[in-house]
Amino acid sequence: MDILIWIIIVITVLGVWICTFDTNRFTVSKYEYTDKRIVKSLKVVFLSDLHCKMYGLGGTFLIEKIREIGPDLILCGGDMINAHPGANTDKVTAFLRELCKDYPMVYAFGNHELRLKLYPENYGDVWERYTEALSEFGLKITENGTFKADGTGVNIISFSAERKYYKRNAKIEMDPSYIVDTVGSPDPDSFNILLAHNPGFFDTYAAYGADLTLSGHFHGGLMRIPVPVSKKAKEAGAHIMRGVFSPRLRFFPKYDSGRFDKDGRSMIVSRGLGTHTLPIRIFNPGDLVVIDLKPHGGV
Repeated sequence: MDILIWIIIVITVLGVWICTFDTNRFTVSKYEYTDKRIVKSLKVVFLSDLHCKMYGLGGTFLIEKIREIGPDLILCGGDMINAHPGANTDKVTAFLRELCKDYPMVYAFGNHELRLKLYPENYGDVWERYTEALSEFGLKITENGTFKADGTGVNIISFSAERKYYKRNAKIEMDPSYIVDTVGSPDPDSFNILLAHNPGFFDTYAAYGADLTLSGHFHGGLMRIPVPVSKKAKEAGAHIMRGVFSPRLRFFPKYDSGRFDKDGRSMIVSRGLGTHTLPIRIFNPGDLVVIDLKPHGGV
């Protein structure tokens, strides 16, 4: 019995240490795409699910890493702030203002921003003050809009799904026509990047025609562990390391982290950079995503 108690103590201490370590660090995930519609190389940094987390004073460590990478464009995939009564967004505003001094930025909504906007009776004027502050220094907030990366052949589509598509335990499907009705069709002459916070609808995003979808929301599954994967499944793109839990209260979500491909379309899911309700990251550090977009045979 004494041995069992000591084993439990050691496992608990080790788990707490790993969680503390992983919630206070981030790694860089790199991806590359080539396409004939891309006419000029574009380096993109994708930020998602910051949830007010600051790496260093004012986010200094994260800012320094982004400057070291030297992107041409920064895309924010939502949930940069936390939605709770009396929420303070000042640190995130200052962090984004600093980045905007050097890089163009496009900011799409996640479910936390959406809640701030939809329920002023709970959150007061936090949404208005936050978005007004961001617009003052030129950050592009595109709720169901598009942004052309001039001279590159890349088209950014910002898609903000309705609140019902974020409800927990709800079995709901999304039709590609809903995205068309909401934000319009992809540009057939461009490489289309869809910012869509919830990765659970990848089949819909692919059918809609997004060449690359950028998502977050699932925080990498909170804890990541290796799971058995067949050779066939691995060849089809299945991942060995899997996230255990999703915000939709489901175990082992299919689209938890990394790159996924379907019918010539692709999705990158960020593990996010912060936490909120469940402040847990185990074998699951924050995720700074870097994407190199290149023309065929060009630079």
